[in-house]
Amino acid sequence: MKQYTSKAALAASATELKSQKQGKAKRIVIGTDVHKNSYQAARKIDNAVVGAVANFRSQTELVLYVEKQVEQAEEVAVVYEAGPLGYGLYRELTARGVGCYVCAPDSREQKRKRRKNNAIDTRNLTSNLFNYLNGNERALQLVRVPTEEQEQARLASRQHDQLVEERKRLGAKGNALLLSQGFGSWKNWWRAKTFSRLSQFIPQWVQQMLLSWVDILQNLDEKIRAAKAALAKRCSGPRPKGAGAVSVVQLGAEVLDWGRYTNPRKIGCLAGMVPSEWSTGDGQWQGSITKVGVPAIRRIITEMVWRIILFQPQYRGVQKWQEALRGSKRGLKKKAVVAIGRQLMVDLWRLQTGRASAEQLGLVMVEG
Repeated sequence: MKQYTSKAALAASATELKSQKQGKAKRIVIGTDVHKNSYQAARKIDNAVVGAVANFRSQTELVLYVEKQVEQAEEVAVVYEAGPLGYGLYRELTARGVGCYVCAPDSREQKRKRRKNNAIDTRNLTSNLFNYLNGNERALQLVRVPTEEQEQARLASRQHDQLVEERKRLGAKGNALLLSQGFGSWKNWWRAKTFSRLSQFIPQWVQQMLLSWVDILQNLDEKIRAAKAALAKRCSGPRPKGAGAVSVVQLGAEVLDWGRYTNPRKIGCLAGMVPSEWSTGDGQWQGSITKVGVPAIRRIITEMVWRIILFQPQYRGVQKWQEALRGSKRGLKKKAVVAIGRQLMVDLWRLQTGRASAEQLGLVMVEG
């Protein structure tokens, strides 16, 4: 018995000595799979294998777990996928001094293997973050995390667009009813004057069905006007002639920070207005635009281009594509608008970051 006790004490002493020598880990990376009612996390300590997946019932429990890891390592980094829960976890962790990353969802590997669950996602995120921090920038597609003020501005801009889309959707339903009954297509049929004229010759039952949407659509009109006015008030300083105040504010809300982009290609990619490419060896092929950027930016820039063509025909982008714009080929016109849009996006970036003046870019400015 005495011999056994001394051996146990010796083993415990050796283990304690080893623990003291090891000290803190250099880095612990944690991948988290975030859901409404559950959180999963897996950690990787330095170059060790990815550990078992731990389950948590709330964000508070997960944060406490991360704080314990901070005590065990010189650096702790956490990653999770962007989703409906927003950036609350990111802001809480960064406020506590923990390096946190938000990435775009990517399930290509799971689709290839035809296996996907929370544990697999969590472990993959941990491995991808480890690879990213060790120099593989393609291991994660990071998401641009806005400040709270930037997020509020972007949400206000997007709510305006959502109201417009909802009006378009309901308006199309009423128009489809009129078309199906042989009364033709009526633009803005719910507006007071138009509906009054329309009511004179449509059957009572059609009128009653349309009335179900009229109040909603008229209410949407009022909300859209109010949202548009609120956005326009945020526009300050000079803006390019033809670029409306609302468009300028919405573009700024989607870009978030012009200064974070370091070259023209990156700002072009943000709008998705760069050509797709399939090249190998000496062969090179470029096709239509990738559309991988922010769809809202591409829409806003396209609207701006059509107004710039009208109000600033001397702009160098417009001058370059004058022949295509005057021609009758619809496809070539679309190509010209995209090319002008890419040039305009880059020029606005140069203007906003002080890389060039409006005069150098050939843009006429007006006060907001």
